[in-house]
Amino acid sequence: MKLRAAAVLVLVLASAQAFAQEPAHLLSPRILLSVTGAEGSSFSDGDLLLVARSLLQRLQEGVPEVVFLEGGVSTSASSPEELTAAAESAGADGWLRVTLGGDWSSARLRVRAFDLRLRSAVADVYAQRSGWGSPSGLAQEAWGEVVQSVSGKFPMREAGTASPVAAARVMLTIRAEPGSIITGLGAPALRVGADGTTFRMLTPRREYVFRTEHAGYLPVHTRVYLAADRQVTVEQRPQPTWGLEGSLVDARAPGMDVSVYFPSHALFARAGFSTYALGFALDSDGFLLEDPLTVLGAQFGAYLSPQDRFFRFYLAVGGFVRLVHASGTWPVLDALAPAGFRLVVGVESPVSARGTLYFELTPSYYQTSQPDALHATLGQDNTPGWLFGSAQALELLSFRVGYRWRP
Repeated sequence: MKLRAAAVLVLVLASAQAFAQEPAHLLSPRILLSVTGAEGSSFSDGDLLLVARSLLQRLQEGVPEVVFLEGGVSTSASSPEELTAAAESAGADGWLRVTLGGDWSSARLRVRAFDLRLRSAVADVYAQRSGWGSPSGLAQEAWGEVVQSVSGKFPMREAGTASPVAAARVMLTIRAEPGSIITGLGAPALRVGADGTTFRMLTPRREYVFRTEHAGYLPVHTRVYLAADRQVTVEQRPQPTWGLEGSLVDARAPGMDVSVYFPSHALFARAGFSTYALGFALDSDGFLLEDPLTVLGAQFGAYLSPQDRFFRFYLAVGGFVRLVHASGTWPVLDALAPAGFRLVVGVESPVSARGTLYFELTPSYYQTSQPDALHATLGQDNTPGWLFGSAQALELLSFRVGYRWRP
């Protein structure tokens, strides 16, 4: 008998010891983002704020296992996707949206609750209020339907356990030209395989913007919202190999150029002309130019910015010849300044899928045996932006504006 009692005592003590060593399972509360808004009502932002404060007070009293975050007032109708994104950004794992219609004397209520862990709605309740009359009527408001709709719907979870929302991932599959590089979806960058696809696991209920780049194709920015596994096909347009442009030199002389783009599309060559035979005489009594002068030029340059930048800068160097074409004669080289060199510092910005506007500073060097005579042809004693030497001249303030089109 004594041995049996001792054995029972040992078992009881061992059980107590084991229970004492068993780690306690602590529970942490759920967190809900509460947003109040109006739809088809006369409630002002201040009225909505009063309603939201009254509601939060009753919810904290009636649903103590949930922590409610005040998401403020949103007078526009927020979509479930927008509310979910706002809740995730605030660190919540659910949201509560209260929408009011009508006015203080006859208010209509709709209450929606969504659990991010379950990825589903858990409440959608409609109610009427005819006894408020004014903001003072909120003092007697118990918000029974709202409290009841939330109570028990968001059970507490064990502390330290990862939220299923944070752990969940969805697959974004991207179809593009083999060898394309995908950036913007985290490191490292993705490379499209020989089968024309690549993929990445991402956090759901978010919007992503990624960039697709491939030699010989224009870069593409793609915006996509992920709620579940999704496949996206990127439409890549081949890079143009040539282009046309129209321009005005110093806002006076019209011109045209043809551009050739090399495979990397960072390098280019251009050739064209500008003529003073028909232009704008901004510094004379007349309106149109009729100077028998045409300039033929060519340049070689490089872009300093990627193709998909809003402002794309470039540099170029080139040369030109000046032709005089008096009436009834063949064009000949200008005797005063037959040729020269030019530096181009430019920037272009897209105005359509195929066209860009551009502005260039084009300081130019002229080789001349008669600088005084060249000076005299400018038609004014004071020539700002010009410097003259014994056998050369510099034009520092020359510029060009125009439109560049690529097929």
